[in-house]
Amino acid sequence: MKNQDAKDPVTSAEINNTAPGGISPREQFIEHLKDLQRPISIEELSEILSSTIKYDEANKVITFLCMLLNYTDQDQMNIAFNAESSTGKSYIPLEVASYFPQEDVMIRAYTSPTAFFHDEGEWVKELKIKFIDLEKKILIFLDQPHDMLLQRLRPLLSHDKRELTIKITDRRQKNGLRTKTVVIRGFPTVIFCSSKFAMDEQERTRLLILSPEVAQEKLKASILLLAEKLSDRKRFMEDLENDPKRRWLKSRVALIKSANIEEIIIKPEDMDYIVEKFFADHRHLIPRHQRDFPRLIALIKAHALLNLYSRERTEDGHSIYATREDIEEGYRLYKMVSEANELGLPPEVYDIYVKVLKPHLNDEGITRREFAEYYYEVYHKPLGIRRLNEILKLLSSVGLIREDPDPNDKRYKRIYPQVACHISQEEPTCNQCVFYHTQECIMENPSFIQPTATYPNKCPKFRKKPSISSDRVCEICGSKGAKFHLVPGQGTKWICDRCLREYEGDV
Repeated sequence: MKNQDAKDPVTSAEINNTAPGGISPREQFIEHLKDLQRPISIEELSEILSSTIKYDEANKVITFLCMLLNYTDQDQMNIAFNAESSTGKSYIPLEVASYFPQEDVMIRAYTSPTAFFHDEGEWVKELKIKFIDLEKKILIFLDQPHDMLLQRLRPLLSHDKRELTIKITDRRQKNGLRTKTVVIRGFPTVIFCSSKFAMDEQERTRLLILSPEVAQEKLKASILLLAEKLSDRKRFMEDLENDPKRRWLKSRVALIKSANIEEIIIKPEDMDYIVEKFFADHRHLIPRHQRDFPRLIALIKAHALLNLYSRERTEDGHSIYATREDIEEGYRLYKMVSEANELGLPPEVYDIYVKVLKPHLNDEGITRREFAEYYYEVYHKPLGIRRLNEILKLLSSVGLIREDPDPNDKRYKRIYPQVACHISQEEPTCNQCVFYHTQECIMENPSFIQPTATYPNKCPKFRKKPSISSDRVCEICGSKGAKFHLVPGQGTKWICDRCLREYEGDV
């Protein structure tokens, strides 16, 4: 608390004197301290950050909490802002960083993969090493054209070891190329901003990927904020500096830093609750979930750190216990960005898939030209060939789509869903039959045929005739021409194409 007292305008000489209003400076200081230590909700935090960051609720709150974890011992997070130009991918981390002590923030524009090791840190003559201290630093890389630097920092991003030894070559030596030893210490908070979508999978799993929103409401609010700023820059900056809520949040961050909290502990029964909830949402686990789960835990711990003065402390005072409220709030934040991140996609690209591609994908596929037209209908701007290629390549790399030659004209390609949109009308395999067709389904469709030379490996008990009558009635609207679909958690349904496009949920 010594640092906080030193920054406070109330001096030790004045603390016992009574103010003209009858309230002593000591009482004023105590009230001020109580106000700084009161609980704060995610909604209130978002409202304060909205003074300069309009909308982007999840992005700004997660970025703030990520930077706040910088003051723990090992719970630091890494973020990548990945989006097209002019969306605010650099603006958000820079604005959030203004609430943190500037001695803890390192902002770098373009940095080549080798320049970072040459220019940062100091030379230790006795040990003949270059020492870079990144302990509890917020490292922001702006407008990076590629992820080569991140590739060289992989062990740092993964927290493999607190102190890393790296060998680089130095061309500036008199005798030609010489090897130089660089030692990096600490677990920094790394925020990487780039408009390039072509990020290696190893980097995508090490970073929480965020994309600024591009909704019309957000763009209108941003332009209004710009108009206010550009009309009178000096007055605008003075208003921000004098904003009591912004000043309160800056003081809150400084107070949390001075508390020296090393660890946020989650009790065994609470961790069991988190694991059970995570397993319920992820019935089929994949290797990358081993990196997604720690990010969920980090957001839970960040919410606890934000409200550390209303959390139980350990006897040594350097650790606090997370509560069920922290778990629910952290999980809610994680769910806002988890769907895209668990696929390894920037949220912007996943949003394009959901709003543009998914509603039009079917077994007949769509052309690239049709995709560009659908994109224009949703976003009201043309889609260039380069960006179109990047989007399709990303979606294809994570298995959401595939591109095959057009059966009618091999010179062109059509875009298809990687997994069929509905259960195939052709004969499925025996395992699929057992999974898809319940006994009720068999009773409703009694016409089965025996194995033939065409399908010798099919199970005769569960085989339907390849052709399914188009006179089937849709169970939703009652119209004819329905097709057979599997609805997770509800069994099988007959749904027409029109109702399928409007159906809420997975089919």
